[in-house]
Amino acid sequence: MPGSRIAPWRWLVALFILALGLGGVLGIASSMSRGAGFGLLALMGAVVIGLMALGVWLSAMYWRRIDEAAREGHKWAWFWGGNLSMMPLLVGYVFLVERPEVTPPLWPGFEATPSGYVVTGGLVVVIALLLGYGLAWSYWWLWKNR
Repeated sequence: MPGSRIAPWRWLVALFILALGLGGVLGIASSMSRGAGFGLLALMGAVVIGLMALGVWLSAMYWRRIDEAAREGHKWAWFWGGNLSMMPLLVGYVFLVERPEVTPPLWPGFEATPSGYVVTGGLVVVIALLLGYGLAWSYWWLWKNR
């Protein structure tokens, strides 16, 4: 059935829409959950786990449908882009450990609490990984298509 095969880019679009939906659900739920009971928190957890499982399934479907060159591009970009993008963060970490009097920066809008620092660190790491991956992936495809 050649007509029933779904193009790989459509799986990525579906995954992107899912990620936007998950972010929206988490944002709305977290703003509503202040003082929420266990039932609402359990429901939020079940929804998040279900959406994450759907995201993993969509990623697996995408991976099965792309060709070997695209797989190699993704693997190469995650290895080199991810590792190299962590280097500046490691330097910043060493600087902050060696200079305890320096106040670490916070993401705008967060309070100077342990959770604010954890969320800021998580966001910085994820953004650095995605930027490194994106740059490495672009380089890999430009290098292979010259």
